[in-house]
Amino acid sequence: MSGWGRLFLTALGSVALFIGLTEPTKKTSVDPTFKEITDKRPDAFMQGIHQRKFDGNGRLETTLTATSLLDFGDRANAELINPKLRLERQPATWFIEGEHGELTPDRNEVSLSQNVIADRLEKGKNSWHLTGETLKWDRRTDLVTSTSRTTLIQGSIDSVGNKLLINLNTNEYTLGDNVRTQWRRATSSD
Repeated sequence: MSGWGRLFLTALGSVALFIGLTEPTKKTSVDPTFKEITDKRPDAFMQGIHQRKFDGNGRLETTLTATSLLDFGDRANAELINPKLRLERQPATWFIEGEHGELTPDRNEVSLSQNVIADRLEKGKNSWHLTGETLKWDRRTDLVTSTSRTTLIQGSIDSVGNKLLINLNTNEYTLGDNVRTQWRRATSSD
């Protein structure tokens, strides 16, 4: 190769190196949800949770599903997105869901928040339909509690209370001290 050819290739290489060094580096964008997850340093991140618990006789007792779970081990509560619980408590079945949830590190308490709905279904009886902003289920005692305003609809009866306590063992409930109940009138078409 002649001197001019080498000089040309050297100049071309220098121009390419100059352009490469002056061009801004391209950054890939990280999904904000993933960044939030990695910033918190969880022990595990799971999607599509579906967990079942059976009693001593092999009957389904509890089902927990969620879109995702951030597990912090024994350092903090695990965080759930779109949690749903199905609790088989004879003679009824409970369906409880919310937009957000937390599991205590020992996994004995589930707290749900944001647009919480709980339905109790029992064959041949009016269903219970509860709505509120928070709800907590204690797995050890089978008590469901809330310290926020809760609405309970049973057939044609609407009750609103300032707190809630449901004993899933006895199917008894209280709505606190400040309760308002309204009966809907039956029309001739009912």
